Amino acid sequence: MVKDKSERHEYSKNISELRYVCKIAFDKGLLDTHSGNISTGINKKILITKTGRSLINLKRSDFTAVPLNQNLNKKERGLTDNVASSELEIHKFILKSFPGCTVLHSHPLNAIALSIYLDKIKKHDKFSSSPQVIKNIYKIYPDLNKITPVDFESAYFFPEIYVMPLQLIEDIKSGKFMPQLEAKDIFKENGVFMIKSHGSFSWGKTPLDALRWTMALEASSKIILKLDNLSS
Repeated sequence: MVKDKSERHEYSKNISELRYVCKIAFDKGLLDTHSGNISTGINKKILITKTGRSLINLKRSDFTAVPLNQNLNKKERGLTDNVASSELEIHKFILKSFPGCTVLHSHPLNAIALSIYLDKIKKHDKFSSSPQVIKNIYKIYPDLNKITPVDFESAYFFPEIYVMPLQLIEDIKSGKFMPQLEAKDIFKENGVFMIKSHGSFSWGKTPLDALRWTMALEASSKIILKLDNLSS
């Protein structure tokens, strides 16, 4: 029973921090009233928002806790009010490599626009100097792309931000995405990546870190789009 009380206290503490970060994300235009999802790793579980819940003014009832290393069957996922976010498997993919982190999925407008516009920007030898794991992923997903920040702040942390195809989400959910590959093989401890035309996934040791990387991505994308507009 003591353990249950301790766990509830841990959840309440984390929810307060997640709520604070989501409010900032909404105020910054990174979320609309019902978009995005957020999670954090606690021991061997994931505390994650339920599907369809607004990230504004989050309450305990807006979250559910699921095992990190256990696949939920159809009955457990269910068509109930307790079902976890539809992006659960993406959160698990990240948190298995970076346990205890916070994962934020949001829809930064400039980053989404850039993820689509990148196809029109000529890039030569996009991944010639990238790690072998990225070259292998590029063979599977020829539409893999990357954002190369030009501002000092973003480039210091992320010389390259990968733009993954939308198909990646379905492939991770179904287990088709190179099952032996882990998030840590692709990304560093604090990270962010884009899903083309959809949104970003960022993670960090704290909720504020996850938000920070999303904001860095959005600011960098805005700068790139502005510079391209000035040169055209």
